[in-house]
Amino acid sequence: MPIVSIIIPIYNVQEYLIGCLQSVCNQTFKDVEIICVDDGSTDESGSLLESYAQQDKRIRIVHQKNKGSSSARNIGLDLARGKYIAFCDSDDYWHPCFLEYLLPFFDKYEADVVACKLIHTCKKYSSDFKNLSQFKPSVFVSETPMIDFLRISKIQTGVHVKIYRKEALGQLRFVEGICYDDVPFTTMLMLQIKKIVVTNYPMYFYYDNPNSIMRTSFTLGKVESYVKLIRHISTEIKQKAPQYFNDIRKNILNKRFKMMVNQAIRKQTNINSRIILFDFIQKYVKELYDEGLISYAGLKPQHRIALYCLLNCKTSHLARIIMTIF
Repeated sequence: MPIVSIIIPIYNVQEYLIGCLQSVCNQTFKDVEIICVDDGSTDESGSLLESYAQQDKRIRIVHQKNKGSSSARNIGLDLARGKYIAFCDSDDYWHPCFLEYLLPFFDKYEADVVACKLIHTCKKYSSDFKNLSQFKPSVFVSETPMIDFLRISKIQTGVHVKIYRKEALGQLRFVEGICYDDVPFTTMLMLQIKKIVVTNYPMYFYYDNPNSIMRTSFTLGKVESYVKLIRHISTEIKQKAPQYFNDIRKNILNKRFKMMVNQAIRKQTNINSRIILFDFIQKYVKELYDEGLISYAGLKPQHRIALYCLLNCKTSHLARIIMTIF
């Protein structure tokens, strides 16, 4: 059995896929399986993947109809045979020592999860990596993962900057049918692990892809994703760990409200589309507030004012103006 299962969801990334695969296949730690889930690509991603798999027999390929990255990641989790699990997005890439340098922390600290530093890059792929042999990492060890996740910023939400002990994941899976699926996954993960180690090793290279789901224009569908995310996390926490609910609402759920109104302004320049978006947000915000799932706690002044306007005004006009000013 392989030591590490690497899961890569793939959808229409023919420009970036080879760089991603090279970085994963050329790891200095070799005992891996690479589970590539082609999520219904309509470009040449599927054929590129098949061609690369002929060169490296560690690659396992699944082709499916387009269901989203959550579904692709879940298939990878169901198929994974390794002791450890890692995720790489198909337009990103790893430092060649990603696995070699991070895996020893599991035994050294008896960790369930080990995380590294994410590096933003405008390069689709580069083989010019720093020699880290003399690098002395800082190490943060948390034996209270949920508390530290909520109250300090050292533990990132992104799933791709971490390696996971498979046993620690158990039956945890990604919520399908939403964007931003890292948030509920990582939030619930913090409940069920005992120890996470966070290092500043610069190992994961995040390509600032202008066409990625995080950078394309904000839509009604993304508002619905945030709402579904808020409701899912609220339900899970109330059932499994109600003692954390107030902190979750302040630091996770209210933050999604903030991100909704921010993105409705910053990622939608068309005035009429903004109006539609804010009206849509207003409807859901009133429901979420009345259900006790979001509040004013932890919000900056402009977001507190915007929330007040959305809750108390007949239209979303004032909230939209407030967010435009700030």
